[in-house]
Amino acid sequence: MTIRKRLALWYSGLIIAVIIILSLVVITISRVTILHTIDQVLYDTASDVIDNIVIASTPAGDGRTEPTVILESTELFGAAGIDIQVWKTHNADGPLDQPVLLSSSLSTSNTIPLDTNTLSTTQLLYTTHQISHVTERVISRPYYHRNQQIGLIQVASSIQPVQHANDALIVITAVAAGISIIIAIMSSMWLADRALKPVNRITEAAASIAAAEDLSTRLTWEGPIDELGRLSNVFNHMMERLEQLFAVQQRFVGDVSHELRTPLTSILGNLELMKRYGYDEESLDAVHREAERMSRMVNDLLMLARADNGEILMELSPTDLESITLEVYEYANVLAQKRDLTIKLGKLEPARIEAHYDRVKQLMLNLLSNAIKFTPDGGTIELATYPEEDLAIFEIKDTGIGISKHDQQHIFDRFFQADYSRTQRDDNDGAGLGLSIVWWIVKAHHGDISVTSDKDKGATFRVSFPLLPATKQMKALKPDHIQV
Repeated sequence: MTIRKRLALWYSGLIIAVIIILSLVVITISRVTILHTIDQVLYDTASDVIDNIVIASTPAGDGRTEPTVILESTELFGAAGIDIQVWKTHNADGPLDQPVLLSSSLSTSNTIPLDTNTLSTTQLLYTTHQISHVTERVISRPYYHRNQQIGLIQVASSIQPVQHANDALIVITAVAAGISIIIAIMSSMWLADRALKPVNRITEAAASIAAAEDLSTRLTWEGPIDELGRLSNVFNHMMERLEQLFAVQQRFVGDVSHELRTPLTSILGNLELMKRYGYDEESLDAVHREAERMSRMVNDLLMLARADNGEILMELSPTDLESITLEVYEYANVLAQKRDLTIKLGKLEPARIEAHYDRVKQLMLNLLSNAIKFTPDGGTIELATYPEEDLAIFEIKDTGIGISKHDQQHIFDRFFQADYSRTQRDDNDGAGLGLSIVWWIVKAHHGDISVTSDKDKGATFRVSFPLLPATKQMKALKPDHIQV
């Protein structure tokens, strides 16, 4: 069953239930209200009759007296639509064997009680029963003399008009409810169709995107920013993200193919030469270098894949960032042994962080290797570590070729390498994964990394980590510039 049908059924079912309940409540309240009004009229009439009763004591012999009921006025007995009977049910000795009708608004020949079952009652009662095929409401109310019950007043009125009015109300309510139910079903279908029309448009747009395989298509929404408006925005954001991921995937596959093709071509070429002309050291060294290059790239890819899947867990411990910086600085001459560069220490102050020592060292070495690669001979590279408010900062500056604004948006993407013609490449160069690994290490330490650069004006990479509370103050080290 479609959502449209379910919405229509739920809405119409709810409206039908409300209409039925409301109709029953209206009918019940109407009947109870009218019946209560009739009961009140009967009670007031019985009270007026009792107010007109005078009870006198009549001698009965043997020194006893017998109560005699006297009606001062019988005007009430002529009230239209109301039947009244005054009964004497007790004497001085107690209940009579046969109650005596003293007065009645009915014909004098009619001595049948308005309600025989309540003639002996000692309390106020309301009853409904048939009298001569007519449904009547009867009130039986005792009256007293000196706290002793003397008789009973029975007052009755036909409720046939009430029943007719109630039946008419039931018919009218049923017809109105039926019409309302039909309108509710039709309106629910219309509302469901109207409410789901934007969803249908989104579905059609998504289907067209899937059919055309065009991830650049976006949904247009001209309505308010309600639930459907937010759904359209989320859908467009998702498509934008998918387009970016698809582009990254395509570039990734292309870059991997390119990076693998170069060493494979070299290996196959050298193997062909060795097969044709025999073994020689130069060809074997070339094959070994290219194989090592492929191995490094595969290892880096494997590490990044495991990091993406959360398979690499790092045990963090308090670590002095300046100590790692100093160790990387001392290793700088090995990395730049074939280059004419000046590598120096800038600001070096105590900064303790929660870190994995080897991974942070790998981060610094990757950034240093990147600076060496993009800095021409005669240039300068500077390392610095210092605390700044609640952060520990590591900076590496170079006077290299710089990074364009466009390339700065992609330098942490995998396999991204900018301007190959302007770099100092050698056989130990990676495949453009170094900065991707740096990005992962920084994020794994809850840090941040940024780059500031202009083309041909060098670059500055700034890495920040959460700073641990200092345990002691150390004097900043300011070593002389050391050239390697």
